[in-house]
Amino acid sequence: MDEQATHKDRQKKELQKQLDEFQMLSAIYCNPGELRVDDYGCIDNLNSYISGETDRLTTKLDYRFELPLLPDQRVQILVELPHRYPALEMPRIVIRSAVIPRDQERRLTDRIVRYIEEEVLERDEAYVYQVVGWIQDNFAELLASTAERKESKACPRSTGATTSPIVFERLWIYSHHLKSKMKRQTIIKTARDLRLTGFSRPGKPAIICVEGQQADTQEFWRTIKPLKWQKIQIKLCETETVVAGGENEMAALRHFAAGFREELFCADMDEDSDAEDQPMSMSLFMKFLDKHRCGYIKKELFGFQNAIDAPAS
Repeated sequence: MDEQATHKDRQKKELQKQLDEFQMLSAIYCNPGELRVDDYGCIDNLNSYISGETDRLTTKLDYRFELPLLPDQRVQILVELPHRYPALEMPRIVIRSAVIPRDQERRLTDRIVRYIEEEVLERDEAYVYQVVGWIQDNFAELLASTAERKESKACPRSTGATTSPIVFERLWIYSHHLKSKMKRQTIIKTARDLRLTGFSRPGKPAIICVEGQQADTQEFWRTIKPLKWQKIQIKLCETETVVAGGENEMAALRHFAAGFREELFCADMDEDSDAEDQPMSMSLFMKFLDKHRCGYIKKELFGFQNAIDAPAS
């Protein structure tokens, strides 16, 4: 067996372990809403790859738990499995809750990584169940320890102390093209996990806009930039300082209040179509920008300022 065939056989074994573990988790967390998969097509794709029906892996297995870990409040545990989990790569496990500050969520994620590195000694077999069980058993302690770390870094008490401001940021990202369905899913998932608003337009060219707290937009950029791109760059970075706790002011700055979604700007195309083969309808895109008070970006993206200057679609 040549090296490529050996690698493929090993990967199939890893993917089968992922599916077997998910089946086990589904039997354990079987109450309504406890365990969900956003796209069951990913399971079909993994099964087809394992059986040899396809040679392409177009997605990763990701799912989310919603567990009552806080009084009167469900907490999400998001799980994303790389193709070489469990033997060669660690899962991405993130805790999300409306009542947990974002900085603390990041510290919780770091603590989960440390637990895996220090406590999960046998990584040849799937271990998401072990990690989730540990989170459930130690959640109160985890919250306390990460909150204490935050307090320990606070400024010394002072009668003249003021609350630090936060920075709202909007990034306009331009890429030569965006073809991969896996990459498209990563963009959408990352933006939504970080609670960013905006849109992505796959195809050629690809345009992505994200807006929210600067810490989150920069984390989004750090996540997508290492993906394989022919060319990708930030065309424009808009920032504005907001007084900490000014949620209404932050909301007013957003141009895409409905959330983050993929926009195709092609009249006869859906999300399962080959976006890279479809031309962007420039007129639809211009109307979209104007609707969301973003007409100023036309010059940065295409070199013209007004829809009247745009080429016909």
